[in-house]
Amino acid sequence: MLGSIAAAGAWIRKSKEYFVELQSLREKKVHQYLMEMEVISERLRKKLDAGEIQLKAMKSDMEEQVRKYEQQEEMVKEMEEQLKEEMNEQEKEKENPMEK
Repeated sequence: MLGSIAAAGAWIRKSKEYFVELQSLREKKVHQYLMEMEVISERLRKKLDAGEIQLKAMKSDMEEQVRKYEQQEEMVKEMEEQLKEEMNEQEKEKENPMEK
């Protein structure tokens, strides 16, 4: 009977060792997983930052294009008004050639 008690004690100690080893392996696995997630997260953060920079550059380019377009539109309006005035003057001259 003493032999079986000793065997049971040895089995319990061995089980505890296995449990501790298993727990250590789990912790290492979790740590490894967390490190991998951190690396992935950092890569994604860098991609996001690069994307934001690219988006800001595109927005700036678009704003510049809009500004140029608005300037051109304003120039066209001014030219149309000037042309209209000149045409009106020519019409007046045709109607009243003696005023000059």
